[in-house]
This record gives sequence, structure tokens and C-alpha cells, in this order.
Amino acid sequence: MPATAPGGRRAGFDASSVAREMSGLRLSTMSADPHEAARTPELVRRTEGEDFFLTLIREGAGSMRQDDRSCTLGPGDFTLVDSARPYVFRSEERFRSIVLQIPRGMLTSRCAAAELITAVPFRATGGPGALFSPVLRALADEARALDTGLARSITANVLDLLATVCSAHGHRAEPAGPAAHRRDLERAKEYMDERLHDPGLTLLTVGQALGFSLRYLHQLFHEAGSTPRTWLYDRRLDRARAMLMRRPDQGSPTIADIALRVGFKDSSHFSRAFKARYGASPANYRTS
Repeated sequence: MPATAPGGRRAGFDASSVAREMSGLRLSTMSADPHEAARTPELVRRTEGEDFFLTLIREGAGSMRQDDRSCTLGPGDFTLVDSARPYVFRSEERFRSIVLQIPRGMLTSRCAAAELITAVPFRATGGPGALFSPVLRALADEARALDTGLARSITANVLDLLATVCSAHGHRAEPAGPAAHRRDLERAKEYMDERLHDPGLTLLTVGQALGFSLRYLHQLFHEAGSTPRTWLYDRRLDRARAMLMRRPDQGSPTIADIALRVGFKDSSHFSRAFKARYGASPANYRTS
């Protein structure tokens, strides 16, 4: 993630990081001067894979923001973020941290609530976080001394404990960032609506243009009871229906022209789709 010192300062910036792969996880220990690190929409577009990142502060303090939520973290506190969406980490003082990178499926298979509690603080001083924090700190301290077999067993247990902690918090959580999700859904609809005429429009194109992963794009429409493809298909047919309803003095494009204007490459395909939706061919609908 791009990092800048508060106020844009870069001179004399000092940071170090050590990472180890552990049975599919990536465990990093880090120390750094005050800075801001942002996972921007551009990074979301360019980066393959969708992981969770757990950040635990060992010394100093920091803050994390994703969607409509933000939290401040002190020593021992941790939080999760979802790499499928932009987020920002910021620290106003030198800090040490542990970062655990977790492939999405390794956590969601144990705890579906993980997606509902990003940028939520887990405190080392009490509650579910107090159970997990010392375990992760001990793992970071002893990781290099573990052989492969023992590391595999321990990381599985660590994930199970984290899933239990997340589930305990998730039972009280509302869906993540509902206002942000509504805004992102409207952005996606607006982008596709402006490009209905383009037969080459793909969900990958939409996601790349908006800085959304494909998973997140599907999630937005799923929350609204649809899918991106279904919405786009229905919107094209609705636009075509409106064009067919114009009076002759308003200009009446041909059926082939209408098909092209709403993104169908083939007028025959358009006619079949329209009839399946409205019960009449475009020509008959126009004269009815």
C-alpha cells in the first residue's frame, strides 16, 4: 500500500518488516515511523486475490478506516480489514505491529461473520479480543522456531480461535457499511446505465473502473436481491421498451437500431429476449 508520513513528510522515514509464510497464512512483524497507508481503488483493481488482513498493535497506536467504520487501536488491540475494498491505516506516532494475512476462504469457511466486522476494534483489555491477542503475539514471537508440521497444527488452531472471536462479535454486528454499500451499488448501476449501448461491457470492466473486486460487485447486487448480470440485462430490455413506446412524431428507430442502442449485437437475439420478457416481439409490442 502507498505510505506517506502525516502532512506528506517523507524525509527520514524509517520502517522495517519481517514476514513468514505459515500454512497458507502470512505473518509479518513491522515497526515504522508515523505514516498513512492506503489501499486505494487502483490497488484493489490491480491486485489479485482477496484476503483479510488482521492488524494488531504491539506498541504505539494507530487507526483503521473501511467503509463507514473506523477504529483506534492501542497496544494489544487488533482489527480486520477486507482487501476487496479500499481502506486506510494511519498512525501519528512510531509503532510496532503484527499483520496476519488470511486468504478469504480460510476464515469465511470458519466464520461467515468476518465480512460483517471489518474496522471493528477488538480490545486486549477485555471481551473476545482479550483471548486472541496474547495468542497472536506469542505466535509472532515463536514462529521461526516452529517446524512445518507444528506450524500447520498451530495455525489451524489460531484460525479456529479467531473465528470463534469473530463469531462472538458478529452476532451483535449489523451488515458492514450499509450506507457505503448503497452508495457503491448506485455507482455501479450508474456506470452500467451509461454504457448500456456497449455490447462489450463486462463485469470485470465495471469492477476495474470503480475499484471494486468482482466478489464485492456481486455482493452489492446480492444485498439488493439481484445479480449484476441480471440487472444489466433487465435494464437493457427496459430501455428498449421505452424506445418502442415513443410516438412516431418523437422519432421511431428501427428494431435493429434499438437492439444496437441497448447493447445487443444481434437483433434476432434481442427480439427473442424481448418477447421472453414482455410476451410480444418488439414489432408487435410497438403496434399494440
